[in-house]
Amino acid sequence: MNSKRVTATAIAAVAIVVGACGSSATPAPTTPTLAFIAQMQNPSQAFSWKMYQKNAAKYGFNVINLDNGGDVQKQTAAINNAVTQKVSAIAINPVDEAGYVPATKAAMAAGIVVCLSMVPAADSAKDGSTCSVSVDDILGGKTAAEAIMAAFPNGASGVEIGGQAGHVAANNRHTGFTEGIAGKNITVLDYKNPSAWDTAQAQAIAEDMITKYGDKIQFIFCHWDNGATGVINALKAVNKDWANKVMIIGVDGNKTGFAQVGTWPNYISIAQNAETITSMVMEQSMKWIKKDASAVKANIIPFDIISKDTISKFTAPEW
Repeated sequence: MNSKRVTATAIAAVAIVVGACGSSATPAPTTPTLAFIAQMQNPSQAFSWKMYQKNAAKYGFNVINLDNGGDVQKQTAAINNAVTQKVSAIAINPVDEAGYVPATKAAMAAGIVVCLSMVPAADSAKDGSTCSVSVDDILGGKTAAEAIMAAFPNGASGVEIGGQAGHVAANNRHTGFTEGIAGKNITVLDYKNPSAWDTAQAQAIAEDMITKYGDKIQFIFCHWDNGATGVINALKAVNKDWANKVMIIGVDGNKTGFAQVGTWPNYISIAQNAETITSMVMEQSMKWIKKDASAVKANIIPFDIISKDTISKFTAPEW
């Protein structure tokens, strides 16, 4: 027998065994997972989830979705679930401004990047996230104030219907609106928040305000476009000329907002781009995972203003 041939065969066999055991092979890198936690009954968050799925591969992520159900306790359970699943990043649109913080701080201590999606960190929750990507909702409120002042240079009275009570976006939109009209000849007759981003609740609030103030209402600032649908329903039910002339300002720029710009005599939608925001969340989350020096903690996406004069420049989103 040829001893050289036996030796070569033996060496090859050893190499195969070593490779099979993996002791000399470099393991294939795993794709990090990002968990998106939000209230999935909210159309903006349902659409955001579609955008996370659409663009995940571009930014190097697998993505999963955990519904917080609009409840702080369910939100905490969802965050803890994400930690148990050993995700690399959490993108969260929280129920309120600080209820998520204990759970997200624990997630961050476990090495998970936490990025707020569509909302900035409230002052009481600055240490509860790694980063945030949002529009500036204070600026959104000020933009609503500016639109009203431009429409009524001699002053006007109206009402404000806020967003979900305690939600960061609702708090900031109210703050910006209040600051925007401070010292101006604009009177807010009433302000009230629903318990959820719910059209029926917005309509009920509008109906109550219309009963109380009638034609003193020249404008209604509603914190979200779908809520403004309820406002329109309430005004149409009045069946009087003054009601059809009320200026309505909504926030979101969704397909409902676009439709209402076209159909209501004086409607403005202050629009945020969900795809731009979710893409930036993933981009920034990956930078923080990689400890990239260019990572930014607070990222602001500009609003678009949708009115009868500008609507032709934009494409209505799916949500």
